[in-house]
Amino acid sequence: MFLPIAIVVSATILCFSEALLGIGRGQKIDVQGTLTCDGQPATGVLVKLYDRNTFMWDNLLGKANTNSNGYFDISGKINDIFKMDPTVNIYTRCHVGAVRCPRKIKIKVPHSAINTGNTYSIGHIELANKYPGETHDCIH
Repeated sequence: MFLPIAIVVSATILCFSEALLGIGRGQKIDVQGTLTCDGQPATGVLVKLYDRNTFMWDNLLGKANTNSNGYFDISGKINDIFKMDPTVNIYTRCHVGAVRCPRKIKIKVPHSAINTGNTYSIGHIELANKYPGETHDCIH
């Protein structure tokens, strides 16, 4: 009984000490892309860049709304003892009824894009398509 509690407490202290004391190495990522809905630029779509965590909440690294051309560019950085696990979340109302919550499309960014000094492009994404693992997210 004592061992599982000790493991949880140790993991929590480690995660908080990393955040509070700045332990870890600096990691940076830049991501860009273009979104369309039915071939037209998807304007004002919310896009968030996260560092996914296994045991704690994900870290929001940055967010942006697409411009009039459907383009977005997000930069994020974090100090972490573990390698960053970057993910882009797109929250769109393309092909969503008025009552339903926005669709959430997750795109995993490869580790090779971290600390390169270059912007990683997720390319052009047509939001009218259905994507594996997409969900609806009312609170984002």
